[in-house]
Amino acid sequence: MMADLLKLDSGLTLFISGHIPHTTLLDAVFSFLSFQGITVAIWLLIVTFLVFMEERRDKRFIWYFAGSLLATFVITSIVLKTTLPRIRPYMRVPMAASCPVDSSFPSGHAAVAFAAATMLAFYDKKRRWIYYGLAFFISLSRIYLYCHYLLDVVAGGLVGGAISLMVSRIHMSHNTKRSRVHKK
Repeated sequence: MMADLLKLDSGLTLFISGHIPHTTLLDAVFSFLSFQGITVAIWLLIVTFLVFMEERRDKRFIWYFAGSLLATFVITSIVLKTTLPRIRPYMRVPMAASCPVDSSFPSGHAAVAFAAATMLAFYDKKRRWIYYGLAFFISLSRIYLYCHYLLDVVAGGLVGGAISLMVSRIHMSHNTKRSRVHKK
């Protein structure tokens, strides 16, 4: 059963990667979106803009955002990647990719992207489609570059999104308790 799932995952990954035109422009865009330092910088620029330009917002959001990304990084990159090793697609089918050599499952890029998008969507609902769109394209870049299988990306996105949902609920409950204390 697991072998069938992995075979389907590999086939879907090849299908997706093979049906997106590999042009110089898309290579550059997806390589840019896959570069870890740039990806984090994009999310930090968005958070900085929101915190400083949207003055009515609660600045403590920065701590919840950072905590969510840190928890996501630790769970995906340290816990899951070491306990669920999987060979990356480019190692099975050599392609010109600058991918890490650690375990493929789950995608840390997708996890962090969807953790950031979920936290930002919680904080700024009117722009949520931008955040989720960016997370989607960052995740797609990992398949396009053949650094991850589809299942790696989906699992990473689910882990990151779930962690941020939990953190945002903690944030909400903390704010609810705080507002009750101020009303007394």
